[in-house]
Amino acid sequence: MGEAPVSHGAARRLTIARLGHKGDGETDDGIFVPLSAPGDQIVAEVDGERASIARIVTPGPDRVDATCPHFGACGGCALQHLSVGFLSDWKREQIATALGQRGLTGIEVAPTRVMPPQSRRRAELHARVTQMGIKIGFLERGSRVIVPMSACDVLTPAILGALDALGVQLEPLLPLHTHVAMHVLDSEHGLDVSLGIPDFALDIRSRQALSAMAAAVDLARLSVNGELIIMRREPVVTIAGVPVVPPPESFLQAVREAEVHMQDLACKALVSTKVVADLFAGIGTFAFALARTAKVHAVEGEQSALDALAAAARRTQGLKPISTERRDLFRRPLLAHELKAFDGVVLNPPRPGAKAQAEALAQSAVPALVYVSCSPASFARDARILVDGGFELKTVTPVDQFLWTPHIEAVGIFERRVKRR
Repeated sequence: MGEAPVSHGAARRLTIARLGHKGDGETDDGIFVPLSAPGDQIVAEVDGERASIARIVTPGPDRVDATCPHFGACGGCALQHLSVGFLSDWKREQIATALGQRGLTGIEVAPTRVMPPQSRRRAELHARVTQMGIKIGFLERGSRVIVPMSACDVLTPAILGALDALGVQLEPLLPLHTHVAMHVLDSEHGLDVSLGIPDFALDIRSRQALSAMAAAVDLARLSVNGELIIMRREPVVTIAGVPVVPPPESFLQAVREAEVHMQDLACKALVSTKVVADLFAGIGTFAFALARTAKVHAVEGEQSALDALAAAARRTQGLKPISTERRDLFRRPLLAHELKAFDGVVLNPPRPGAKAQAEALAQSAVPALVYVSCSPASFARDARILVDGGFELKTVTPVDQFLWTPHIEAVGIFERRVKRR
């Protein structure tokens, strides 16, 4: 079994009782131990409420050998030492626990839908030029140190396979010690790469060099510091049968299979609706799936995302009308009188949730709602608001598209039990 680095502190023998919500093992007396598993008996270096494994005496029943050679250092995965079955159940329990903390008990939480390895098409990586060459990869857990990647169990093969070539081309263009933020999307026409390079002068010479790099690595599109350098091919992603060209660094579900699962859940829940509001619509993750049978009003705060959605809708036949509206739903949620126009709503906010919009929905007459969340805590908070406003939370389905991490998506299906006029 792999062992974590030893930190300075008092050596103690510990038994891991459970996995905390951030993915660290936890003892009954509140000591958190990264890379540990429930049931582990370990010798650990303890420093206050934190500890690191010095030696595993007896492994817990759900501990397994990690398959990635970078596990334990790379921050891309924190839980590869745990069985898939255990993690599936644990993520399901995280949602049930969060709901229970808000007094929402007895809710049907379906089995977790687990996505396949090597399927993450979108990633935020880092690069740094050192005296030993350029490093590209995820950051080490809790640090700014980059772990160079020779293998990866989560990224698509296309992303992993391009990193060495990207490094070879990028290194001569950057000063020593430059740290680069790298957003990569594996589109259907090749990689879409967006680089954040501090204090980098985008002049004619550097643009030519970057364009040559894009050609050498066969990138579909390359952007630097928010500016388009070259688009050799449109970085298309197909959403519910609709080809979409997302703006650089645009939000997109990390795994295509997860996107399809979520769309199916939303469409089944809203199958009888005629007019749907898609709130926090992004580039159309749910709008295009719903527009096969219903009119859709897509509301989003980012104009570039709305532009991509609208352009894709104009090019596609067979869709019901899709209207768009740019609006900051955190500051200006759709109010009850505006929501009268819709018999269904999809709510897909970022991690903080949508408290203000949930409060407005609770005061509305909307009969059916699908809430897609990436945070059990904010989902449970907003679910409490909706239930108090007359909705019933029928089911929640966990979707695990960030394998071997504590992150979990949830799709909640709400129906109004108290009719409002």
